[in-house]
Amino acid sequence: MKRMSKLVALVLVTCTLLSCAAAAAQAEPLTVAVSMRSTASEYHMQYVAGAQAFVDSLPAGTAEVQILACEGNDDKQINDINAVIAAKGDNMILFVDPNNAPNITAIAEACEEAGVYWCSAWNTPEGIYPTSYKYWVSHQACDAVKQGYDIAVTLFNALPTPGKGKICVMEGMLANSANTYRMQGLQQALAEYPDIEVLDDQAGDWATAKALTIAENWLAKYDQIDGIWCACDDMAVGVVQALKAKGLNGKVPVTGVDGTSAAIEMVGTGDLVCTIANNGWLQGGYGVAYAYAAKTGKISTDTMDLTHRMFYTNGYLVTKETLPDYVKNFVDSTPVYDYNNLDFPIAKAMDLVK
Repeated sequence: MKRMSKLVALVLVTCTLLSCAAAAAQAEPLTVAVSMRSTASEYHMQYVAGAQAFVDSLPAGTAEVQILACEGNDDKQINDINAVIAAKGDNMILFVDPNNAPNITAIAEACEEAGVYWCSAWNTPEGIYPTSYKYWVSHQACDAVKQGYDIAVTLFNALPTPGKGKICVMEGMLANSANTYRMQGLQQALAEYPDIEVLDDQAGDWATAKALTIAENWLAKYDQIDGIWCACDDMAVGVVQALKAKGLNGKVPVTGVDGTSAAIEMVGTGDLVCTIANNGWLQGGYGVAYAYAAKTGKISTDTMDLTHRMFYTNGYLVTKETLPDYVKNFVDSTPVYDYNNLDFPIAKAMDLVK
């Protein structure tokens, strides 16, 4: 009888320990991984702030944000995501802005195999879409064609002779969807403004330092540059630095996209004629909100319509005229969102290109 009692006691202790271990495992916070190019990018850090805002909307201890910055390295981005999956299993969700569009396939396959719900922004190859996967919940971007067009038209009308002049073009990374589509928008605008001449077109790879060097070379090569079209704010900062060295800032109009604080300030001083704020707070916050909703069963990729799986979010064209309103809503205060309303971030559905 004593042996039986000891055996029962041992079993009870073992079960208790196992139960405690299981409870501890269940209590481990959900990892909300945010994968993007760089923590040095203010826009990318808006993703993180948005993800944190979503986490803060959950009960305390439910989830925690983990930043995965690849610093422009495709292999590092994929390896970092795989490492988190190996460590966390399916106790995670993921929001990713792929460093380059081809990365999306490897990320999709890794998440599909591990059962990790995830969402993406901006870069995806044509023909590779969430609709082919269970765990890839949604893909979002601003309408980059419209962005490229809008900043081009704003630039052309800001030239010394509106609608006529010589410009240089600073592209981003050539394998990025955002760059491809912004260039399409520029080409549309050029077709409508036949008196605009493009002197040169270079890829600044989204980098301030590289854009600075390219702009310095342009200023040394060309006697007349009436304006510079830049595909992002970080490159625009480099261009403005080059212009300042020649006393040309504010005289040669420059554009940007992203809505970084540096760009917003330069719109105010006249060094930039415009930028477009992408609203990374909204993109990051709702990106993880969609993934979390799928993981917790609030939504199902089996029944979601295309509008909710692939959609555009609204950007904000910031010029001297619209600057006060932008500062009021996005600088002097931080945007607050209701993450239960998954329709809110959707401006319109994307068209699938097969």
